[in-house]
Amino acid sequence: MTEKISPQIHAVILAGGLARRMNGVEKGLQKLQHRPLIAHILQRLSPQLSAVNGKVYLNINRSQAEYQQLFPHLPFYQDEMPDFQGALSGMLTGFHQIESDYLLFVPCDSPFLPENLLKKLLTALQINQVEIAYAHDGERPHPTFALIHRNVVKALNDYLQTGERRLYQFFRQQKSIAVDFSDQKVAFRNFNTLAELATAEVPRTKTAVLAITGYSGTGKTTLLEKLIPKLTACNLRVGLIKHSHHNIDVDKPGKDSHRLRLAGANPTAIACDERWALMTETPEQAVDFQQIIANFKDVDLVLVEGFKHEALPKIQLHRKGIEKPLPELDKWTIATATDYPIERENRLDINDVDEVAEFVKSWLK
Repeated sequence: MTEKISPQIHAVILAGGLARRMNGVEKGLQKLQHRPLIAHILQRLSPQLSAVNGKVYLNINRSQAEYQQLFPHLPFYQDEMPDFQGALSGMLTGFHQIESDYLLFVPCDSPFLPENLLKKLLTALQINQVEIAYAHDGERPHPTFALIHRNVVKALNDYLQTGERRLYQFFRQQKSIAVDFSDQKVAFRNFNTLAELATAEVPRTKTAVLAITGYSGTGKTTLLEKLIPKLTACNLRVGLIKHSHHNIDVDKPGKDSHRLRLAGANPTAIACDERWALMTETPEQAVDFQQIIANFKDVDLVLVEGFKHEALPKIQLHRKGIEKPLPELDKWTIATATDYPIERENRLDINDVDEVAEFVKSWLK
C-alpha cells in the first residue's frame, strides 16, 4: 500500500495594513481584554498547524521590533510591493518567502477564528480539486480566511501587475470554493475601532490555559496541589502541564518500552488498565508548547507550571523570603499572588487557596 503523504502547510497572519479606522495604530498589537489580538489568534491557530507540523508566520510592514519583543519565536516577512498594497500583496510575498505547498491566511483583526478552520478548508479544497478554499458565514464571503495552493502564484502576480487589488474578485477568477461556516458566524467578527475592542468580550474556548509562574522556592507545585481539588470540586475538568529544566525520562531503563524507544520508535505509547502515556522524542528542536496543548481534549482548564516566556495568561507568584525581586508586571499577568502586601491590581494571598480558586473560577467565566 502506498503511504499517503500529508501536504506541507504553513499559516500567515495578515497584519500588514494601515488600520486607518484605528487612527493608524498597529492593529495586531492592540489589546482585547489585556492581550494583543495576535495572541488570541495564535491560541486558536497554532494547535491547528501543530497537527500538520506547520508554522505560523507574521506578515507585517511596520513595528517589527515590538512584534519580535512580544512574539520572539514567530518568523515574519514584509510585503515586497511598497506602499501597503493590501492582502493580496501579503499573500504573494508569503509564497515567495515560505516554502510550502499550501498557505493558510487569516486576518489579524479576527481573534475568534474557527478552531477547525484548516481542517474544513483543506477537506473542501481536496474533495473539490480546487486551488483556493475560503470561508463563508452563510451570508457573505470572508476571503481573508483562505487556504491557497502555490499553483496560483503566477496568476496572482499577473493580477497585481494589472493594478487590481480586489481579493474576492481574484478568487472568483481562479479554481476556488466557498466553505460553509454558517454555524460559526461569530468566529468571523473583526474589530476596526479601538472602542469596539474596549467593550468586547472573548467567547469561551473549549480549553482555557492558565500558567502559574514564579522563581524556584515560591511554592508553585504546593499551590497547584491545593488548587486543583478546589477546582475539580466545582465540576471543572483540569489538566496540567509541568515544565522541567532537566532532561526528564518517565520510562525505566531496561524495560521493554525503554528498549523499543532506544531502537528508534517515535512516538512510543505505553498503557495499563489505569493510565497511558505517549512519549515523543524531540532531539533536534525544543518542544513546541502548542503541540503539547493540542493533545489536551475534553478539559475545561489546562494549568501550566512554568513556561513563563510563553504568550499565556498567568498568575505570578512571589514570596518575601525569595532573594530575587518581584518580576515586572507584563502584558500576560492577570494576577499576582504574594505573602506580603503590594500595590497591584488583582493581588492575591498566596497562602489563601480559596481566594486563588475563586479568582480562577471568575476568570474562567
